[in-house]
Amino acid sequence: MRHGLKAALLGTLAAGFFAGAGHAQSQSASSPGYQGAPRTELFNPALTSCIRDTGKYKKAPPYTIGFSNAGLGDSWRVVALDELKQGAEDHKDVIKKLIITDAGHDDAKQVSDVQDLASQGVDLMIVSANTEKALDPVVTRVMRQGIPVIMLDRRISSDHFVTYINASDPMMGRLWAQWIVEKLHGKGNVVLLGGQAGSSPNENRMGPAKEIFAQYPGIHILDTVYSDWSPVKGKQVMQAVIAKYGHKIDAVWSAHGLQVPGSIEAFVEAGFKPGEIPMHTTADVNGPLLMALKYKVPMLEISDPPAQYRTAIDVALKVLSGAAVPCTYTVNSQISVTAGDETPSIKSDEPFASLALPDKPSNYLVTNDLGHSYDPTTAHTQYPH
Repeated sequence: MRHGLKAALLGTLAAGFFAGAGHAQSQSASSPGYQGAPRTELFNPALTSCIRDTGKYKKAPPYTIGFSNAGLGDSWRVVALDELKQGAEDHKDVIKKLIITDAGHDDAKQVSDVQDLASQGVDLMIVSANTEKALDPVVTRVMRQGIPVIMLDRRISSDHFVTYINASDPMMGRLWAQWIVEKLHGKGNVVLLGGQAGSSPNENRMGPAKEIFAQYPGIHILDTVYSDWSPVKGKQVMQAVIAKYGHKIDAVWSAHGLQVPGSIEAFVEAGFKPGEIPMHTTADVNGPLLMALKYKVPMLEISDPPAQYRTAIDVALKVLSGAAVPCTYTVNSQISVTAGDETPSIKSDEPFASLALPDKPSNYLVTNDLGHSYDPTTAHTQYPH
């Protein structure tokens, strides 16, 4: 976000959380539409004061790193995994093996995966937890065994890990909510369109959003529904909501962009004309951007860059070298708002229309940094394994 936005938000959106925040405005080496910070500038050191001593984990390379993935249930996670593989490939001189497991979004399977990786004697483990509470005990045990754990994108409920890398979920949730409040002038009906219930991205975005909405008596939450990050399920649940509330819906707060195309389709099929579809929030995905322009939907995009997965490899190598690391790595997010829909607090870093890529499919992530020619459906990213 713009440096000037920081001051405007300090009083309204929890001063302690935003103190020192300011996002880089550098040109990305990624797809033409994305103008956020390049990967080397993803981390915002101003958002953490806690530093972790990792001296006890120092060891000589080459390293074996394990990655326990919650699953590949959506396009964001597919791209993110390629970012992780590319990070390992970039450092294959010191990484001899990256072992990847896929839990298929099953808690029990992921607990078993983590145990299996530990038994293989990995030097460090990266974990993206399917749900916060279910993975907490096993990750805690791994840490007590002396294997350093980095939480990536999805965390556990406790702080039993070395560091946590993510875009700031609370920040995203709050900013989306504040934009809606300001667009509605503090009065209106909102639907919360969540992702996967129990996952840390969903809970840590939705909770702070509810806190913002609760500050405005004129804002009413009509319903809370979950999409499991799927546009298909997003359409199904929003069809039910639209059938119940129709034109009473003034805004749809969405926990990501993955489910937004389904939501907008539901409004179109319900007979909402261009300019009538309620405002939506989104992140990363090309489809919502294209649909916002086509159907004149007010929209706020806040990026959740999948390049944080490549950053995880850089951080892993710092831990294994014994270098001190922040307790949390908060990656920079870019803000973009449809033309004419900026509010006193929420301003665009880049023109909204420039992010949309007409030559790319709906599920393409405009925030990937693997290049404009990258296609997750055909990519075969090489990595040491």
